[in-house]
Amino acid sequence: MLVRENLFDGSRGIVREGETVLIPVRASPGQGLEVVEAELPVSRRLKTPFLRAAFDVVGWVAVVNDMDMPYDAAVELARDIVRRHPRVRTVLQKTGEVAGEERVASYRVLLGDPCTETTHRESGCLFRLDVAKTFFSPRLSGERIRVASQVGEHEKVLDMFAGVGPFSIIIARRKPSATVFAVEKNPDAFKYLCINVELNKAVGRVKPLHGDSAEVVPRLDTEFNRIIMNLPHSSVKYLPTAVQKAAPQAVVHLYVVEERASPGSVLDSVLKSFSQLRPLDGRVVKEVSPKYVMKVYDLRVVSTGFN
Repeated sequence: MLVRENLFDGSRGIVREGETVLIPVRASPGQGLEVVEAELPVSRRLKTPFLRAAFDVVGWVAVVNDMDMPYDAAVELARDIVRRHPRVRTVLQKTGEVAGEERVASYRVLLGDPCTETTHRESGCLFRLDVAKTFFSPRLSGERIRVASQVGEHEKVLDMFAGVGPFSIIIARRKPSATVFAVEKNPDAFKYLCINVELNKAVGRVKPLHGDSAEVVPRLDTEFNRIIMNLPHSSVKYLPTAVQKAAPQAVVHLYVVEERASPGSVLDSVLKSFSQLRPLDGRVVKEVSPKYVMKVYDLRVVSTGFN
């Protein structure tokens, strides 16, 4: 299952400790598996030490995330990635962080076909996207499963920053009675969102909406039982819009970037500003840098409107 969902970290070895087997993963897989911190040995199958570097595989495109890796070393890593992943046709190296209103990073081609459009399989769904024009992280696959597993029958869900649709479509496939409103501003991502809704036979259950959530959401004549806010660097500024459209007892999944040295600092600030919210859960989703982590806070809306 971990290999199928692209969560298995082949750069590390599998270790048995008594009756426990430790399997290295790229991100939390959900699925009822316990995730622990452990120092696992480098895999003996590696051809070069460079494969300890972080890379993601999206469909048949691999992305080397180390922007400081010298070009020659990155190309050698790219060759090893292709040897280990026969489906990979293109290897890119990230040259700039995700930025701007379109939420896209910049890349250079290290190896293979310069075409960056691909089709990625996750949780039984297919996602067509262009890695260079849209944001998509396979490392959030476990988080998408976690959220989808919480959705109840006939829920109305708002995905405020839908991208190419992974949260929305996985929810629709796993909970057919739910209706998901998927808002996306980036025109390229919105194009692929619409394609993916059709590709996964989710027409009618996922409703794509093009535009900025700050403008689109207030015009919706709907109260939502669940709101997904996956825009970590800017999500908090959209909270007033989200709370205004939340049904009583709705759940908000708020994704933020937080300093490692100040755990809970963003949550404390949010709770001081929004008396309608109560914390349900909080967890680290992934590392962003040595200083920062991406976290998700699940919040309950106990009252609507503003106090």
